Amino acid sequence: MPLEPRIVMLTYDDMRRQMARHVKLIDVRTPEQFVQLHLVGSIPLPGPRFGMSLLADGQIHPEERIVIVSDDAVSGHIAAQEANLMGAEVVGIFASLPRSWEKRGLPVIKGDVVHPDTLLTYLHDNPQVEFVDVREKMEQIRFPFPPVTRSMPFSLWPEQARLLDPARPVLLMSGKDQRSILAARHLMVQGFSRVGYLVGGYHRYHHPRVYDPKEAARTTARHGVFI
Repeated sequence: MPLEPRIVMLTYDDMRRQMARHVKLIDVRTPEQFVQLHLVGSIPLPGPRFGMSLLADGQIHPEERIVIVSDDAVSGHIAAQEANLMGAEVVGIFASLPRSWEKRGLPVIKGDVVHPDTLLTYLHDNPQVEFVDVREKMEQIRFPFPPVTRSMPFSLWPEQARLLDPARPVLLMSGKDQRSILAARHLMVQGFSRVGYLVGGYHRYHHPRVYDPKEAARTTARHGVFI
């Protein structure tokens, strides 16, 4: 699909200039990608998968200047078209490999991505972390997980987030990892200093051989409409 002439692909230099001007950044990648690494000040809105107009919820305003951050030109262009239909002025699309952002001088925020085999070491090395279980009460009763320090069922989010200290590191866990990723994304947007999640959740911790990361990523994307 050819790009419209008025929608340009931004370079690293362009992004540094736009970020210095405080242009709003709309990150249309998956929730998982956002939590793992995102540009400082960006707003998560996985529009190309679900529709920008359905998810914007006041995040995009008519005549507002925005930059679309995506993982490829096609999804970025789809998001830009929808944003244009909503009346926004799309300055351009930034579609570059996230692992190169920091090396090229762009300010980023990284989530703590903790794998089951390093969880206990992580908790030992970070005694100040709040380890939050976002599974529902029945799940927690049937499958208790002693290292957890606080119970905050996902059905009660985002209200539950107000009980957490933004200055204290937070690690989230769910049955797999969909709900914890979405909860982590919400905390990041709220300005929490350090947020992470347990990859694969309780399920992978106790059943490592049956965890499928590709299926987990697909499920997480489908759940992107929440929070």
